[in-house]
Amino acid sequence: MSVNFSTVGHYEKVYAFEDAVIDTAMYNGTFGTTADGKFTAAANGTKVIMNIERGDDEHLEKYLIPAGSHVRVLDLVAFVEQYPKIPELQVYGYPLPTTYAKGDKLTSDAEGKLVTGATAAPYLEVTDIIGNKSGVVVTVVAE
Repeated sequence: MSVNFSTVGHYEKVYAFEDAVIDTAMYNGTFGTTADGKFTAAANGTKVIMNIERGDDEHLEKYLIPAGSHVRVLDLVAFVEQYPKIPELQVYGYPLPTTYAKGDKLTSDAEGKLVTGATAAPYLEVTDIIGNKSGVVVTVVAE
């Protein structure tokens, strides 16, 4: 349960996904890039794994996807282009940093996990804290 669309309207209007394969095991919600049909975790990643979780690990803080799996990758820039009115996502558990606050600008580190301190777009801006820090609502800033 890592990265989700913020509203049901996103499901109905947006399909900014691409199919990719991962060479190493990764967690759902890992940020990175794609090339030649492969997803790789990367610093300042503009894409994120958004697989549908299934099985015993569903809804855990970390959902491991085995190496060699096909993953559904959301392109953040294409998401904003297709749905500019409310380019929001919800992020829970992994890949959130240990500490964060409303207004923080998040980007990914080399392992694909979010960190604070983004200085240039694209980045995710924390606009709301969900529950007792169980997650955040972020606005995708593409430019």
